[in-house]
Amino acid sequence: MTDEALADRALNVAQRLGRLSPDWQNPERYFERRDELRREMLALARQIGARHG
Repeated sequence: MTDEALADRALNVAQRLGRLSPDWQNPERYFERRDELRREMLALARQIGARHG
């Protein structure tokens, strides 16, 4: 993955993180989305580390 693609992916995650809010109709959905974002950030960090480590 190129540096530009990694940056785009990080920006996408950041935007979704900024929109993250409780879902009063389905409270578990907040935690599911939070965990999904966390997994994506960890995967992104691993990819960056593999490229620069």
